[in-house]
Amino acid sequence: MGFSVINGLTVSATDVRKSWTKILKSVQENRKPAFVFTNNTPEAVVLAFEDYQIMQTELEVARRSELARQMTEDLLDIAKLEQQSIPRLQVAEDGAFYETRKSD
Repeated sequence: MGFSVINGLTVSATDVRKSWTKILKSVQENRKPAFVFTNNTPEAVVLAFEDYQIMQTELEVARRSELARQMTEDLLDIAKLEQQSIPRLQVAEDGAFYETRKSD
């Protein structure tokens, strides 16, 4: 299996055990991850907590976007099968959907 390390520090698991403080300081100061290898096999990535939070937020946005796309496709398929138009929907603050009139 191939892999590529982009713009980060490469360390061995032994280095992590011996030099954790230095590695952590480097990750935090340089804002570049440390890729941890055991026997030339990637095992883990150490990154700044703020970077992790940003990645999680971006991942959640992408998941929700994909879910919305899939829901829209499903609604269009159902409307086609039922030979009916799709109702106009709004989303309430609590996340619930409700149907609106055409003039809204």
